Amino acid sequence: MRCQNKFTALIAVPLSAAWLAMSPPAAAQTAPLTPPPSTGPYGMPMSDWQGLSCLWGGVLGGAGVYYYSDVLTIAATGATNPLLAVPLIATGFLGGCTVGTNAAAGLVWIARHL
Repeated sequence: MRCQNKFTALIAVPLSAAWLAMSPPAAAQTAPLTPPPSTGPYGMPMSDWQGLSCLWGGVLGGAGVYYYSDVLTIAATGATNPLLAVPLIATGFLGGCTVGTNAAAGLVWIARHL
């Protein structure tokens, strides 16, 4: 029995090596075709333009909430509370940032088609 196992191993190893040597080479992979990145105004990448639009939209939203902070605070609580100005302004900034980011692509499209 032992001789048969050695014989099988002596045949199997070179046979496996020969089989691997005869296999065809792997096909070369080509890089996938990617479209050029979309650009916004002044040649900026669209992601940078959306970040800038988030900034100006947030500043406008925060300024609008600050201007109406007394009215908004009274509407929310029924009394004037200056401590609620910070969360209201932060919420206005976040809302303006969202609108600015989402509107950036549409504004670029409108500007290019005018």
